[in-house]
Amino acid sequence: MKHLFNKCKYPLMMLAALFVLNGCIAGTRLDATRTSPSDVQGTYSLILYGCKYANDLENLAILYKEEGPFTFKIYSPATSYQIKKGLPADEALKQADQFLRCSTDYWKTQLNKIIDREGTVAGYELRPLYVPYQYGQMDVLYVNYWLRDGTVTVYIKLDPDTEKAIENGGSTPFTGGR
Repeated sequence: MKHLFNKCKYPLMMLAALFVLNGCIAGTRLDATRTSPSDVQGTYSLILYGCKYANDLENLAILYKEEGPFTFKIYSPATSYQIKKGLPADEALKQADQFLRCSTDYWKTQLNKIIDREGTVAGYELRPLYVPYQYGQMDVLYVNYWLRDGTVTVYIKLDPDTEKAIENGGSTPFTGGR
């Protein structure tokens, strides 16, 4: 690194740029792995994302403990989601499941726990699954969770292959069209 600064005409600007870039790092990536409803115990806040129109595919429900060490933030306008607080686990899961049925293409749901590298559970996600022949795959979401300073930032978008299939009139490699 020292030789880099010796060749640089503006070492202070280079150092400042490194600090700025370091500040832009998203944090620690969290994983989502399958779990069962019996693992969800306690009182939760429920984030309901999407369901803006009848065949909206970009839908997700997230549960996190109100008194837990993590808070969740959706990287999207506040009009894209709603938050319900103080729900017992079974009620939160019931409302999440009911919410995800908004899509006319809904098939079933999948429950995942959101964990860090040490296995600490930050929260849970309930995501809709679709009949595989409809979009070429059951899970059409591309969701990333990033932890930084106790806040989990959630990035949600459609899987790129699903997006392409929709843009091409809904044709997938499995159906040849819709």
